[in-house]
Amino acid sequence: MLKQKNTKKSWSRVLLSLGLALSVTATALPATSSAQVTSITAEINGQPAQWGDNVYIYRSLTYVPVREGAVSLGANVKWDKTQRAAVVTLNGDELLYRPDSTTVSVNGYELKMPGTTRYVNGILTVPVRGLTEPLESSVSPVTRNGALNLSLKTDTQTKFDANLSAVNDYLKAQSFSGSVLIAEDGDVLMRKAYGLSSDSTRVHPTDQMRLGSLTKAFTAASILKLAEEGKLSVDDTLAQHIPDYPRGDEITLAMLLSHTSGIALNFSREAGTPLSETVEEIKKSKLKFVPGTDYMYSNSGFVLLAYIIEETSGMKYADYVQTEILNPLGMKHSGTATPQTKVPTGYAFDWGTNQWEAVKDFYFSPSGTGSLYSTPDDLLIWAQALSAGKVLSEETMERMYTVSPYKNYGFGWHVDGMGSNRVAYHSGGGDGYTTGIRRGLGDGTVVILLSNRGGLDTNEMTRVVRQLAFGK
Repeated sequence: MLKQKNTKKSWSRVLLSLGLALSVTATALPATSSAQVTSITAEINGQPAQWGDNVYIYRSLTYVPVREGAVSLGANVKWDKTQRAAVVTLNGDELLYRPDSTTVSVNGYELKMPGTTRYVNGILTVPVRGLTEPLESSVSPVTRNGALNLSLKTDTQTKFDANLSAVNDYLKAQSFSGSVLIAEDGDVLMRKAYGLSSDSTRVHPTDQMRLGSLTKAFTAASILKLAEEGKLSVDDTLAQHIPDYPRGDEITLAMLLSHTSGIALNFSREAGTPLSETVEEIKKSKLKFVPGTDYMYSNSGFVLLAYIIEETSGMKYADYVQTEILNPLGMKHSGTATPQTKVPTGYAFDWGTNQWEAVKDFYFSPSGTGSLYSTPDDLLIWAQALSAGKVLSEETMERMYTVSPYKNYGFGWHVDGMGSNRVAYHSGGGDGYTTGIRRGLGDGTVVILLSNRGGLDTNEMTRVVRQLAFGK
């Protein structure tokens, strides 16, 4: 086992060579700590990696040279004397590899690596997963007959156009953690992830994420779909579907959809609570105003809508949305969230410690309000399907986008602007998650933000991103 070089001597070598110490030179490998491995080979996207001989095993970890490894994965590398770090750039990301460090800085986030960066014969090396994870690539190690083969694949999920650098700079300045997708007429212009999914993994641009109140658009579409089938009407009273609801004859489904019913309540959120029990709890709340005379955002109203969907269709809300909307549209990575749903760790800001802390408990949201999860690409499918009339008729969608006199809110969507300049948008949130979508109804533009940090103003963020991306 080769001992780590003296740090001062290594720094002198770096300074003298103006950063060329990162380049590969033909030198002997350190002795391996895994006796069963007698040789190491690597390939990138099926082609032999040009890494020279500077790949080795140290304390059961496979190390690769930072420069050659990063360049082979499509990145640029330079040595920054001021920061005393190898600066790796790819797709608008900046990674800093510092000597003798167990973390790599990714746009300011410290990502934990499985080992420590090491200088070997003047070359900065890093555990292979300390290179692939920050660069959103993958590695599959296979050992056979004493030979270790590393099969790496470059990042094919991220799409970044330098013309959208202003968006990238904005999101990094906001310390955004999550994924962004920007599209026009179905063409993806930017698909990118920021921040951490855990202390040792990045968020990836195709990760599933909790949607929060973006779920409400699916609830609204489900009600409107049942209306098109003649099974109910948005002008029905609540009493027609829940006969014993207090003052239910004064409240219409349209009022529930537009948050003008006067029903508002912070109900119990305990996993496993039947929807019917939550409805019984909501029944006990007093109206905040005469139905149809004002606006007040109401999760309770959308719980009632989910219950009506179940009673009308004979299916559970989750099953109705899955079979009637998600599956027909091919939204294969969307559904109703459970504790087993794989999503990035959510983070909430702790004002006591002044830090972002991982949310350990499952955030439960009753059906209809914030129960769904999805991915940026699936949400693009959803947006395109709405625009193309694959979900609802043009006449129905026109009513969906018609706002009330009291707020710029239609059925499940905020709507701004007039005519071809109309924009529909919504935000969502829960413990550790904030989401947002903004759609140009006349120009085919779509902006989607799915964050694993709670408490963000994603309505404002999608507005700024759309302005930076499209100038409107």
